[in-house]
Amino acid sequence: MRHFTAAAAALCTLSLAFIGSAQAQSYPERPVTMIVPWAPGGAADIIARLVAEPMGDTLGQPVVIENRPGAGGTVGSAVVANADPDGYTILMGNVSSEAIAPAFYADTIPYNVLEDFAPVSQLVEQPNVLLVATDSEFDTVQDLMSYLKANPGELYATPGVGNSPYLTFELIKDVYGVEMENVPYDSGAEVNNALAAGDIEIAINNLPGAMKAIQSGTAKPLAVTAPQRNPLLPDVPTFAEAGADSILAISWQGIFAPAGTPDDVVNKIYEAAAAALKDDNVIQRNKELGSVPVGSTPQEFKAFVASEIKNWAHMVELADAKAPN
Repeated sequence: MRHFTAAAAALCTLSLAFIGSAQAQSYPERPVTMIVPWAPGGAADIIARLVAEPMGDTLGQPVVIENRPGAGGTVGSAVVANADPDGYTILMGNVSSEAIAPAFYADTIPYNVLEDFAPVSQLVEQPNVLLVATDSEFDTVQDLMSYLKANPGELYATPGVGNSPYLTFELIKDVYGVEMENVPYDSGAEVNNALAAGDIEIAINNLPGAMKAIQSGTAKPLAVTAPQRNPLLPDVPTFAEAGADSILAISWQGIFAPAGTPDDVVNKIYEAAAAALKDDNVIQRNKELGSVPVGSTPQEFKAFVASEIKNWAHMVELADAKAPN
């Protein structure tokens, strides 16, 4: 009986492996849904829509974007964490929803990033940028911070809470010793609209989300959070150049699948993502957005995400940032 049971178990394992391999070989047989856990117009949405079409060309099926915003990206991320691990529901995750959220939303986050997802590939990275309205009297970080120290309680805009721009501004407040009130919007596009309408004078945004406002002349960039100046904004200093070398924050976007997705399927999604980053239009648009392509493998991305969770947990603690009740 023991021999029969062992043989049956082995046969079952082989059968499951064969079925999984057959499913992977035929994947995808229908459109793939890419969940973006942010509203349209933000950096994650921009990158998702940029790579969706060339990824679909490689996969042979359309990649359809579905925006599911809420709670710092955790609402949409949870949808993917709980989806069937068949490769038909994937996530355009980012630094906020997959690296910051575990610390910022520690008491309420409905998933464990390292256990509930299969990282596929980090696509791009980019800095955040401190903005003021074009007609603002402030032309440098120093001018702005001197004013804010003398006038506590001013408002500033972010594309939500619990994300990289929000947490970066919390760090800015801590480093410069200024008191300000956050006005969270649903997306980077709404931040741009608020600046253009004169509803807000000070904001922070991911560079891809900010470029439209900068290029249209409705926002003036004062500093970027990268270690070097960005080629798109060669005249805009880094915070280190502005006297605050501790303000360093890089945003990123990457693709995740639900945990348990077959390796062969994960690899097909990765190959489609890697091909998309080599697409001529994607290359040009990334240059225009100030995004640096990465294209890491699933193994590289998994290690990177683990390190990012630790890094941002430290920043959450340093800035004493807390999720709103």
